[in-house]
Amino acid sequence: MKSHLPIRLLSMLAALLCLLPIAVLAHHFKGLPHYNYFENYPEIPEEEFLGQVGDYEVSLVVYDFQGIQRGKVDDPDMVRLFLVIFNLRNNDIYGGPLTLEVLDKGEVVHSERHKSSELENLYSMHQELPDTGDYSLRLTLHSVDDLQCVIPFQLSSQKIHWGKWVAAVLLLLIIVAAIGARKARVTMDRKEEAGRRKEKLEESS
Repeated sequence: MKSHLPIRLLSMLAALLCLLPIAVLAHHFKGLPHYNYFENYPEIPEEEFLGQVGDYEVSLVVYDFQGIQRGKVDDPDMVRLFLVIFNLRNNDIYGGPLTLEVLDKGEVVHSERHKSSELENLYSMHQELPDTGDYSLRLTLHSVDDLQCVIPFQLSSQKIHWGKWVAAVLLLLIIVAAIGARKARVTMDRKEEAGRRKEKLEESS
């Protein structure tokens, strides 16, 4: 019974590793294609943050230079925020007047009012934000009785990328399970060998 335990553990860990990239890497704008605004900078980290208020689901994508070599960038503190607001009830995109406010520890550090959405129903904001802040984005939908939603977000240098750590831990568990399986097999072989020797001694006596 013991010899089968490491094999089962290995199978479970392998399945978890197969699912890990999906959980870690999956993100999208609902119903819209995946965007890449900075083709010349494919190494720029991007993060998606979701919020919901009333019938509206908000998808905030953050592009920033915090996660790369800052010395090679002209504006290392520049952050690009891109926003899509999806009406879950009507199954369409909100494109009306909107106010965006960046909050740091609850205080407004930057505010912009948009008369309507931009190309492809997006709202965008470019702003210098040092990675020492505790940020959130407050949006006000003026066409929906000034409905407000606050979405906390983090820059790439402020986030703990759990995917790599989880993958490392799973790999370590697989190695430990493999070592345990080998030890169990060696122990079993020794017992079988000792049993055969005992049988030979009993036959010879």
